[in-house]
Formats: sequence, structure tokens, C-alpha cells
Amino acid sequence: MDKRLRHIALLRCFDAAARHQSYSQAAQELAITQAAVSQQIRNLEQHLGVSLFTRQGRGMLLTKHGKTLADSVTKAFIQLSAGFDRIQVEPEAGTLTVTASPSFCSRWLVPRLWKFSQIYPDIQVRALASAQYEDVRHSDIDVAIRQGEVLTSEVHQEVLVRDPVFAVCSPRVLEEHQLTTPAQVSSCWLVEAIGVGRSGFSWKDWFKLAKVPMQEGKMSWMEVTTWEMGINAVLSGHGIFLTSACMVQDILDSGSLVKPFDIQIEPGLCFSLLYDDESPRIARIKVFAEWLRQELRQS
Repeated sequence: MDKRLRHIALLRCFDAAARHQSYSQAAQELAITQAAVSQQIRNLEQHLGVSLFTRQGRGMLLTKHGKTLADSVTKAFIQLSAGFDRIQVEPEAGTLTVTASPSFCSRWLVPRLWKFSQIYPDIQVRALASAQYEDVRHSDIDVAIRQGEVLTSEVHQEVLVRDPVFAVCSPRVLEEHQLTTPAQVSSCWLVEAIGVGRSGFSWKDWFKLAKVPMQEGKMSWMEVTTWEMGINAVLSGHGIFLTSACMVQDILDSGSLVKPFDIQIEPGLCFSLLYDDESPRIARIKVFAEWLRQELRQS
């Protein structure tokens, strides 16, 4: 071991003085005298053989060597604090931060969170809608629900649901177009979600599965970037959209949308659950994860 690490107690004093650029303020933070701070800094300078501070008025400015050491000491203490946080497991009660894709968050997760709160009133869930992949190991995010399978070996990952994709429309469209055969869909205004994670769920795939020739140049078409946008489009009473049960089951149950055909693209839409097994909030993460699994099975 580097013998200089024997002076780690002196580094704590140095860190406080470097942050405040004042021996007196460092002394207040450490609950020792200013003379003690000055003595510890002198001892560290003697051991290292360099000058770390230079006086300017009432302040103590870092020298070039002092700035270099301060940067390294700050990073080391942050690393140590992170290590302490990771081994000190928090109780089940507390705040849990969950992120999910915008459509899943608004269409499935948030409308059901009241059920979780009834079972676990001591866990406060913060639901964040985000299309990005967050690093659950090095951020404030505890649980991430992401579309597709995120290939990573650094954190726990499991597939929560695989949901077949099918066509939905309003009862008005069903009646106006007298939809009884897949071929009639060609005359409808088609709405399609595009973007990352949506490959394999296009109207081209649906028509191929239905064994119906697709005449793209003769079709009315609109593209959207989220599932929710597509659902809202067809809820207005126009068009037909490809989506999955976890996104529209409640609307199908209410009768505001209908499923005109049994044709389904499978395995369909996939959502994955990611969290850090070594998180200090693992107790509340696990109860939330189990609730998610049960709720998805029921719905």
C-alpha cells in the first residue's frame, strides 16, 4: 500500500480547506480550531514536500500542486461516499423513482399507481416519462421500464410483458367502412407509430400477415412518434391504428375503440424491467417489481 495513504486524516482537513479556501471556515465545518487546521495542513505539506496553499488577504488560495491534489481528493471522497451509500440498505419505506417510456407511463403505469399506493402507503412513487435509457446504477433512477430488450449485463433485466400488436379503430370507422374483411382496411386512413423499438409493427407487416396486397401509393397515411399519439388519433373517430392490449385494453373495455379483426403480430410489443441489484433501495424496488408483474398478469 502507498505509505502516503497513512495521511488520509490530514486529507479530510485539506479537502475542507480547499473547498472553502479558508482555514477558519474549514475549522467550523470540522469542529476543530483554526490552529489545528493550519497545523494539519503544514504536516501534510511536509509529508508531501510541496506547498498546497498560499495566503491572499484573509483567504487561502490553492497552489498549482494544491489544485491537482484537491481534484483527486474530491473524486476519491465522492467515490467513498457512493460506496457507503451502496452498502447501507435503506428501509422499505421511502421514495422510489420509476421511469418509463411516455406512452407506457401515461397509458398503463400512472393510471394504476393508486393500487400500489393502497398496498404500500409508505412508498412514495415518482413516475418520470422518458424515452431515453437511464443508467440505474449511477443516477437517481431506481427502476426503468423500457420498450424492447435492453442488452446489458450490468444490472438486473427481465422481460415484463410481450403483447401482441393488432388493429384498433372507433365504432364509427367500423360502421362507416363496414369492416368485415382485412382487404377493406386499404380504404381506411392508416395511422402508424414509427421510431426506435417499433420495427416489425408496421402496416406492411400487418398486411403481409393478413395475406392482403398492400397498395401503398393509393392509401391515406399518417405517422406518429408515440403509441399514445396514435391512440388519440383514432379516438377522434378517424383512421385505424396498430397497438397492443397494454396500451388500449381499458379503452376497448369502455367501447370507445374496437378490435375489428383477430389478426395479431406476435410476439409483439415487449417491455423490460431494469434495476440495480445492489441499490440501497432494493427492498422497495423488489416489492414494486413484484407488484408490476402481478398487475401485468392480471391486466
